Amino acid sequence: MQVMTRRQFVRNTSVLTAGLALTGMTGLMPTRALAAKPQFLQTRCTGGDATSPKILVAYASMHGSTGEVAETIAKDLCRAGASVDVRLVDRVKDIGDYQGVIIGSAIKSDRWLPEAINFVSANKNVLNNLPTAYFLTCLTLAKRSKESQQLARSFLDPVFEIAPEVNPSGIGLFPGVLDYSKYSKGMGAVMHYKMWTKGIEAGDYRDWSMVHDFSRRFQSQLVQRGLLAEDV
Repeated sequence: MQVMTRRQFVRNTSVLTAGLALTGMTGLMPTRALAAKPQFLQTRCTGGDATSPKILVAYASMHGSTGEVAETIAKDLCRAGASVDVRLVDRVKDIGDYQGVIIGSAIKSDRWLPEAINFVSANKNVLNNLPTAYFLTCLTLAKRSKESQQLARSFLDPVFEIAPEVNPSGIGLFPGVLDYSKYSKGMGAVMHYKMWTKGIEAGDYRDWSMVHDFSRRFQSQLVQRGLLAEDV
């Protein structure tokens, strides 16, 4: 473990204090109360006929980018012949009508958002009998390394602990988006400091080829269960 010297500590603290001052958190200038309102996608697509399997892609997001990943997965599965609903996890009341479920979330405090964990806990007895997959989006994966992959994978540990009976057929670990326009000024200053210490610049780090691969793996599970025809 790298030990921070006193000089580094003073420098880092100075950077954070300066950032907070610039955003008004120290009272030196007015603070914008709210950031731009995020857009949370909820869509439905039909890829076949009345006999098509009905799949749910449920997600939790802070600023909307995880929902775009969820929608991309849904479109892939629709092209394969499924009918897919994309929903916020806290808007889903019943999963009894679905033949497969994918749950994803952004990461906060090294774990899925609470509503996503609660969703799995509340529905674990049903999910245990369905093709199920998990995914996450996080900036830890902005830098590609074995260590970042292992760390990101550990963010799902609370989900496995609360619902050990659910055995997901696939797990997707996807880089996220760092867009400071989505934060309030105060939170933006904190994120600037955190990302500066990690050497991560603003940008969209999502790798759509990884998302498509995840979709194909889940599609294969549906084929194996006879829910989708092979080579649709």
